[in-house]
Amino acid sequence: MLLLTQAPDPPPEDGDDIVASTRAAVAAGFDSLHLPPDADHRGDLLSPIAALAMRPVREPAVWIGTIPEPATYRAVYAALRARGVDLVNDPDAHLQVMEFDRAYPRLEGLTPTSVVVTDLSDVEAAAAVVGLPAFVKGAVLSRKHLGWRHCVATTIPELRERVAAVLRSSFHSRGRAIVRTLAPLRHHRVAATDVPIAREYRVFLYRGEPLAHGYYWPYFHEFVALSPAEEAEVLALARRAAARLDSPLLSLDIAQLESGAWIVIEPGDPQFSGLSFIAPRPLWRRLAERLSRETGS
Repeated sequence: MLLLTQAPDPPPEDGDDIVASTRAAVAAGFDSLHLPPDADHRGDLLSPIAALAMRPVREPAVWIGTIPEPATYRAVYAALRARGVDLVNDPDAHLQVMEFDRAYPRLEGLTPTSVVVTDLSDVEAAAAVVGLPAFVKGAVLSRKHLGWRHCVATTIPELRERVAAVLRSSFHSRGRAIVRTLAPLRHHRVAATDVPIAREYRVFLYRGEPLAHGYYWPYFHEFVALSPAEEAEVLALARRAAARLDSPLLSLDIAQLESGAWIVIEPGDPQFSGLSFIAPRPLWRRLAERLSRETGS
């Protein structure tokens, strides 16, 4: 089993999810191949792969790093394939969970109503479907790191401004803004960036079965812990959602509504997802065990 890692060297003093995952994967039996931290320098990424020995038997691989452009992912996937190595998610499977508009048709009914907007002339029509206030994100990422007001619109002019800002950032949007019904999530307080801290959990799954899960936000408070019944609900919803998607390895962010019901917030590719409060060693040990059973290694 091969691990492509973009872990910085030397590692930062304050910790890093890529470093933590790299160490856990190596401890679980993965052989590591270090790639440059900048995912968009395709030539630099491909040079270490070109130096790999040709595998006599096809070998699985997982990539831990920063979100690459689609062309970069395809190039890395093809270069590995030529050496007898297969990334667990092929390019289509990767994009289906990284770009929300690709996953949404399959997750409809499990996640808030969402409309894809590529032009500001479509803002009013989107608002008519999802209502106001609305949450705005890019196809890949939201701008919640900037604060809640950068993500939520309560009027049409605000919605137009939020959508325009997302579309200006190709890193977040790839040309598509997602306008969503603002779900009434159960939350504890607001963070320094004024974002409400929801009762939200991240679940990593492989071929539809959970590998590990943990609280999403980097805060401790009284409702972080799930009861056994709540944990069963979260994992059951994760399995239902994963069954609708074609990605072998995926993450799902699941949150609780004020009513107590659970919804899917969004999927992701764990190769480029933060760990949240998920312990890396059990996660990587379980993934290694699953891959080993599949390949007979």
